[in-house]
This record gives sequence, structure tokens and C-alpha cells, in this order.
Amino acid sequence: MAPRPTDSPDVKASKALSYILRHGAEKEGLYIRSDGLVKLKAVLARPRMKEIGQATVFRLVEENAKKRFELSFGYDPSPPKPKKKPVPKKKKVVPGAPVDAVAEQLAKAAVSEPAPEPEWTELPFVSLPAPGEGEPSEPRGEWWIRATQGHSIALEGTGHLEPVVVDDAATRERVGLMVHGTRWELYETLKQQGLSKMNRQHVHLAPALKDHRILPRNGSTLLIYLNLPAMLAANPPIPVFTAANGVVLTPGDADGIVKKEYWLKAVHVTKGKHYVVWADGKDVVGEVEDK
Repeated sequence: MAPRPTDSPDVKASKALSYILRHGAEKEGLYIRSDGLVKLKAVLARPRMKEIGQATVFRLVEENAKKRFELSFGYDPSPPKPKKKPVPKKKKVVPGAPVDAVAEQLAKAAVSEPAPEPEWTELPFVSLPAPGEGEPSEPRGEWWIRATQGHSIALEGTGHLEPVVVDDAATRERVGLMVHGTRWELYETLKQQGLSKMNRQHVHLAPALKDHRILPRNGSTLLIYLNLPAMLAANPPIPVFTAANGVVLTPGDADGIVKKEYWLKAVHVTKGKHYVVWADGKDVVGEVEDK
């Protein structure tokens, strides 16, 4: 078996950034805002970012074709987030102890109700002119970075996303085809169970099949197109967002699922041809789709 090619320094750096910003910020001990922003200097201080400097990160953000990362200059005006206090464990009463001893044990074992967590509110991020843009820099200003999408970290907000709320020309241009690419072998399972966000925050969708920065996953043999009007008209509505890099995202329903009732069609890709296998709520046999 041929040895696996070694990643280039840029690929290694991009993978390290992706892991920290999408999946591992909390495990790495980093504070991540609900909009996904993390202090760049804190990211660069992590061991897996060793030998990766700020200049390299800036270049990766600028050159990445899919715009996976986004830099912001400014500061977080939110007060420090209080740490959760551990709840003390209750002591067990020893069976068979004398009545007085039991009473004493119960008194010692009694644990007062934990004090309610202090209220904490995250404030909107304050954007400032970046250094060198001609205006004096605010002392609190610094660089922050976030992944534009793909988080498995449970972000509490959607401030990094643009919601799709109306079906107008601008919305149709933003969301495009709303197509999810996956493997044909999963078709029957997905038709029964629906599309799932799995361990991520959203189901990822592409707005186009070609001539666009964001396309379905390479080698996809099953393309599932979603029905935007039906999703927004659901009760409750199934939210749809667009990320800064153009990816279309939906968290699905309360269970993180987009059922086939909200599919527009399903297409099997094989030997260079596209066969529509499901459309308008029913199976379709042998219909070839023009790409």
C-alpha cells in the first residue's frame, strides 16, 4: 500500500484551525462566543498551533477558496462569564445507627439548595476599524476569528449566520438549489429517517451544482434538494440560514431532522447521469434529469 501523502504546512494549519474553531475550542480551554468568535491570540497559543503565526492565519483566511474562516477586529463588551460551582454530594446515612446518631447524620448530610446561577448576558460584539485603516485603534480592540460554519460545538446563538425569512428574489439567489450531497447507499435509510444534522449544528447544503464556490461534496452519488417554502411554512418553521461563505444551513426540526416531507426531489448520480428517483412526494422511476 502506498504511503499516505503528508499534508503541506498550510493544510496542517487549516486542519488545526478547523478543529479548534468548529469542534475543540472548549476542550482546548478557550472561550467561544455564541457567534463562534474566539480570540485569535488565544487560538495561536494552543500547542497544536505551534509554529503557526498570525501572518499565516491571515493568509489562510484570505486565500481559502471556500471562505471557511472569518476574522473580525474589535472587542467583547460582555462581563466575565461566572464559573459554575460544583454541587456538593450528599452523605449517606449508615443503616442500623441509633436514632440520635441518625438524626446527627441527617443534619450533617443536609445540603442546602445550591444558590441560583448569577444572571449573565452576552453583549453584541463591538467591531472596530482594523489597525492601519486610518483611524486610531481602540485599546480594547484585538483580532478574533471564527469558522463560518461546520460547528459541532453547541453555539448558543446564530449571530454568525444570516436567517432566511422571506421567499423573494434575494433569498432565492442566496439559497439557490439547497442541495445536500451524500452516498446513494444511504437513500432508503434517509427516505425513512430523514436528513440528520448528526453531531453537527446543521445540515449543510450547497446553493449550486457548478460554477459556484460552494458545491455538494465531491463524489456525491445522491443529491437531495430541499423545499424552502415548505420548510418555512412548517409549524413550527424549520429555520434556514446562510453562512458568510455561502453555505446554506438548517438545524432541522426539534430532533435535528429534515424529513422527506420537506424534500423537493432526490437524484441518483451514476455514470455521469442524474436520475430523479423521488419528487413531489412520490417515487419516480427512470427519469433522467438535465444538469
